[in-house]
Amino acid sequence: MGLQKKQQMRRLAAMAAVGVLGCLVVVANLISLQIVHGDEYAEQANHLFTYTSTSSASRGDILDRNGETLVTNTTVYGLRITYAFWEREGQNERILRLVEMIEADEGAELNDSLPVSSGRSGAYSYTKDTDSSDYTSMQRFCESEGWGEALRADEVIAALREKYEVPAETGAVDARKIVGVRYQMEQEQFSMYNAFSLAGNISMDLVAKISEQHEDYPGVEVETRAERDVQTEYAANILGYVGPIFAEDWASYKEQGYSMNAKVGKTGAEQAFEEYLRGTDGERTIETDSRGNVVSENETVEAQSGNNVVLTLDIDLQAVAEQSLASRCRSISGARGGAAVVIDVTNGEILALANYPTYNLETFNEDYNELSQDELTPLLNRSIAGIYAPGSTYKICTAVAGLEEGVIDGDTEIYDEGIYTYFDDYQPRCWIYSSTGSGHGWEDVTEAIQDSCNYFFFETGRLLGGEKLESYARQFGFGEYTGLELSGERRGRIAGPTARAAAQENDPSLRDWSGGDTIQAAIGQGDNAFTPLQLANYCAAIATGGTQYEAHLLRSVKAYDYSETVYTKESAVLNRIEAADSTWELVHEGMAKVTGEDGTAASVFENYPIQVAGKSGTAQVTGTERDNGIFISYAPYDNPQIAVCVVIEGGDSGNNVAPVVRDIYNAYFYSGSGSDADNDDTGDYDVIA
Repeated sequence: MGLQKKQQMRRLAAMAAVGVLGCLVVVANLISLQIVHGDEYAEQANHLFTYTSTSSASRGDILDRNGETLVTNTTVYGLRITYAFWEREGQNERILRLVEMIEADEGAELNDSLPVSSGRSGAYSYTKDTDSSDYTSMQRFCESEGWGEALRADEVIAALREKYEVPAETGAVDARKIVGVRYQMEQEQFSMYNAFSLAGNISMDLVAKISEQHEDYPGVEVETRAERDVQTEYAANILGYVGPIFAEDWASYKEQGYSMNAKVGKTGAEQAFEEYLRGTDGERTIETDSRGNVVSENETVEAQSGNNVVLTLDIDLQAVAEQSLASRCRSISGARGGAAVVIDVTNGEILALANYPTYNLETFNEDYNELSQDELTPLLNRSIAGIYAPGSTYKICTAVAGLEEGVIDGDTEIYDEGIYTYFDDYQPRCWIYSSTGSGHGWEDVTEAIQDSCNYFFFETGRLLGGEKLESYARQFGFGEYTGLELSGERRGRIAGPTARAAAQENDPSLRDWSGGDTIQAAIGQGDNAFTPLQLANYCAAIATGGTQYEAHLLRSVKAYDYSETVYTKESAVLNRIEAADSTWELVHEGMAKVTGEDGTAASVFENYPIQVAGKSGTAQVTGTERDNGIFISYAPYDNPQIAVCVVIEGGDSGNNVAPVVRDIYNAYFYSGSGSDADNDDTGDYDVIA
């Protein structure tokens, strides 16, 4: 055998040995996999991953005082992304495809709170004002990323594009869609322990598409969940809405036992009564195989629905108040908006808090951009956050103070000359002088209330002095919160030397208090500025002879299944205005004369079947051509049940807004049988202060 042939044989033998050795290794591995560790690996393959997911609890219902359901829950389909199966590679492209499908699905709601929109030209702009929670959250996020604060909209998007590695060739509109979802994921702390709800209220068509294409969207699954279902078109500012927990708020909510993806009350009753409405989330354990298929799903902790909240609100009365207020505002040329408050004088329960303009909670998200940019500010809850000079409605406070301090009594008469000439440098006029060239003549306190005589109250205020007048205003609750549970209530502003001195600390340019300031304050002008709710509660205190209750919206809390009452709200006294019975009798008599024959509101309440006590007010507004109209009232006169305050910006006079008060009384006492709310009654009423 030649040398060359021997070498070939040795090579073949070596190759055969290597092959045999390789086979032995494979056989050994197979024995290890299938025999030695077969059961162990089979178990791992069948149960590759086990994780715990939160089962969201339904929120409780919100009802009015008569048991009518205002807000409940409805089951909807949504899209959820599970962290364990969501593939990071190529996620931007998948997000874009998903968003496009969601946008094409009519009624679907994409979970994207980034307050930036992209126009047709590609320019970015903010869609929400700087007071919105979404804008504030975005600014905090930008600061935490080290991008600075008060960035322009295009700068925010540019920074997000870089952070989330959105390619430069991606168009402006598509880029906005991608970064919006990525930003929201981060806001809601998308993680192994917190799935991300991508969209809600999706149709069955989209459910079918996602199910058919599930291999293209790993980690995306259809979920069913309870969403809030608002069953009334009224009381938007009262009921409020829910939303996700943002990153900056998570620490606080975590301490209270919330899950990361919980929905919480953001405004209104949803926020105020969160502790009652929230349920207790459950847990479910999910096992999947190596391919991500769900093998088993078990509920380990059952979710417990929230309790049901019963409000003091009367939704039928609320509807009439909103309708009448809107009708009256539209009928008065130059009116800009208004509010109406109805309160039970015996316990402080709020029966209605109406605003105009307002909005519809059902379409709030879609309408938000338009609402936030509306110059009439429909998002402002005027009933508790609008502050207005009270005008002549304040004269009751001045009368009580004057009678109690002894500067006037029931027999005191002051001669109204038309022009108040006590001060050399400031000589204001009674309102009647402008039209007649003369004053009211001799007036006692009840006649001065009836005629709304400025001159009488100029003199009473001067005799009292600013300190005393300010003290009585505080006793009536002005300048303080009413106790209402809703957030956003303003304290208002009292006129007086103490309040002025405090204000000067922040604004040294303010001049010192003077006698002229005192007489202006005495007729409800000057620094005085109060909310409609404060004015209604002030009127309630007058009606009860000095007892003022905390205003409140909560009546009771029912168990989740309505089987029992778990909490009942007890009324609490806010203030007691200590005054003689004779003082209250005089101011009550004067207010009755306002709506009686020859009173400033006689044309509205003439021949009304229930005797009504009231006080009209006309408040001058700097920089506007039309005054605000205000009317406070209580009824029945001899046994007060409710107090009402109506304010219309640009209403021009209190008498001009009194028809809304009449409509509210019709609805309350006669179940709406005499309401003018639907006939756009403009009336023919004299314009008097």
